[in-house]
Amino acid sequence: MALATARSSRQVEEPSEDDQRNGIERVQDSIKNSLDDIGTYFQITGAQKIIRRYFAMNAFDGAMTSLGVVIGAYISQIHDPRSVIGVIITSGIAMMVSGFSGTYMTESAERSHSLNELEDAMLVNLDDTVYGRANRFISVFAALVDGSAPFLASIPSVIPFLLVPRLIDVATAFIASIGASLFTLFVLGVYLGRISGENILYSGLKMVVSGVAVAIIALLLNVH
Repeated sequence: MALATARSSRQVEEPSEDDQRNGIERVQDSIKNSLDDIGTYFQITGAQKIIRRYFAMNAFDGAMTSLGVVIGAYISQIHDPRSVIGVIITSGIAMMVSGFSGTYMTESAERSHSLNELEDAMLVNLDDTVYGRANRFISVFAALVDGSAPFLASIPSVIPFLLVPRLIDVATAFIASIGASLFTLFVLGVYLGRISGENILYSGLKMVVSGVAVAIIALLLNVH
């Protein structure tokens, strides 16, 4: 009798297929509503362009910094892959924290100023309206993009050193890392070319040339 009672209680506690389906639908509706809200925030603030600029500028900084670190390590004859990885990751994290905090404070101040001007014109508090929520969201989102871009752009240059010594040697890792950084710059140039309407190949090659210029300058500085 007790066993039968336990079984029946478990059967009662188990959710039915309809309950599971309703739960999934609620989650999907919640995600859809959140995406709709985000789209509304972008429309209200018109922040697409400035966020694209943040991403492009800071991804460029991350890729160029990583390239400079790798070339500097090669010139200085630092052959410990852990040291190179540590410097690249540390630089990426430093740029990430700096980018996030600086962008958040700047965007918050600018958007609060714009919101205050709109409140003065309308003679109403807009903090709890869609305008206030949009400004707060964009400030955080822009800071996340600004902070994550340089760190993400530095990751390709790290990967070759993670393969030492199991798959490749240190000398090959240096060459592959420099190639990865230049490829990252090329992809970034292609992205900017698509935005600007330029020839994407030409735009990508311009970015690669800037990376090669960094390498040449580093080599010239090492000449005694």
